[in-house]
Amino acid sequence: MAKPPSVDSAPRGSTRTRARGDAADTTTYRTQYTTSVPTGARRPRWVRRLARFLHRWRRRLARAVAAVRGTTTPAGWGLVAATAVAFLLGGVFGWAELIAVGCVGLVTVVLSLLFLIGRPRYDVQLKVETTRTRVGEPVRASVHLQDRSRVRLWATRVEIVVGQRVVELPPPGRAGEGRDVAVPAEHRGVVRVGPVRTVRGDPIGLFRRRAEWSQVQEVYVHPQTVGLPPTSTGFVRDLEGNPTNDLTASDISFHALREYRAGDDPRHVYWKAVARTGDLMVRQFEETRRSHLVVAFGRDDSSWNSEEEFEMGISAAASLGLRAIRDGRDITVVTSPPAREPGDLPAREPTSVPTVSPQRLLDGLSEIEWDSGDIGVGELASLASATVPGISIVFLVVGSKPGMRELRSWSQRFPLGVQTMAIVCNPGQTPGMQDVAGLDVVRIGYLEDLRLALMKGSSS
Repeated sequence: MAKPPSVDSAPRGSTRTRARGDAADTTTYRTQYTTSVPTGARRPRWVRRLARFLHRWRRRLARAVAAVRGTTTPAGWGLVAATAVAFLLGGVFGWAELIAVGCVGLVTVVLSLLFLIGRPRYDVQLKVETTRTRVGEPVRASVHLQDRSRVRLWATRVEIVVGQRVVELPPPGRAGEGRDVAVPAEHRGVVRVGPVRTVRGDPIGLFRRRAEWSQVQEVYVHPQTVGLPPTSTGFVRDLEGNPTNDLTASDISFHALREYRAGDDPRHVYWKAVARTGDLMVRQFEETRRSHLVVAFGRDDSSWNSEEEFEMGISAAASLGLRAIRDGRDITVVTSPPAREPGDLPAREPTSVPTVSPQRLLDGLSEIEWDSGDIGVGELASLASATVPGISIVFLVVGSKPGMRELRSWSQRFPLGVQTMAIVCNPGQTPGMQDVAGLDVVRIGYLEDLRLALMKGSSS
């Protein structure tokens, strides 16, 4: 057996093969792959060291610039610019007054920077009593502070961000102190509590240094709801009964017999009738399906005259959703997609609110903001009809802005056999209920009117 030649030297970036034999007349081949860069293509060592040095100092300079921009206030930038201009003009024109003004500004800047010397050390614990509440029920948050700095730093302010406001706290001592802060819940939404931060700066307000000491916690303020009667209105089509008027060849509820047609399943032939009449007869059934409720509301201004109407609509949608979840119904709550950014494609499906549990439903409704949608209820109805399968009853929650013609047009965008009910929210109006060409229109002025209207509809 011929042995391949041994290659002992090869250029960089090539393959080197060695052959070795032993006393047992066996040959072992070993191949080494060299992937190093040729010497001529590599940069000199001093060039690489210089590149690393410049890169390291460029990052340090970027951090320094970011720190200066984060600590200097607009008043500070103005004083620095005025000081530089005073020195420049005083040196060019020889005005001693301007040079004196520049010296005063320079001394003021230096003295103000002395207030930023030192780094505080705090132990901060932020606890929120509960992360979910209802409108009108504020939540208590407790903040425990302890100063662990070796030297007590002066001109330090402790504050906590609660929603859109900032609450100032007294500076803590070395033994630790606890403070209670009330989290407001006047309106539905998500209130962000925190972070707890310290602010150090000079009395003039030229420089400010902020440090955060806790995470942000969210408190969901759920909308108001009202207890509704069981969802027995509409097409409640369960497996046990309550069939529809649609006929089918295979189901549970027997309807009648008819003559056999080409294509019918032979398993449904009723042989007793065949023996009696001599003609092939098949059984016909009434179709039974499980109910699927859809609650749809827009979050743009095309169907709401005010934010007050929108909040009542959110409460009505939440009440309908909670009742359906507790009854074990299949329910889908949809709303308008978020507003599009320039260049985005039109939305092809609505935004769904989680309905796996009452808590998830209320959390999702708490995050919806007024006038943040992209399409109106009409387009929302078309998207829901195309994307949500097996709809049996639809609740369109709107304000007082759309007229009866628009409501009828929106209800006709769902398939035939789907019962549609429009919930018109107008705070303070006289409640009423009417049937317009198969569309049930319920007008409510208070949230309690929705419960009374559904109880009246279920009893009739």
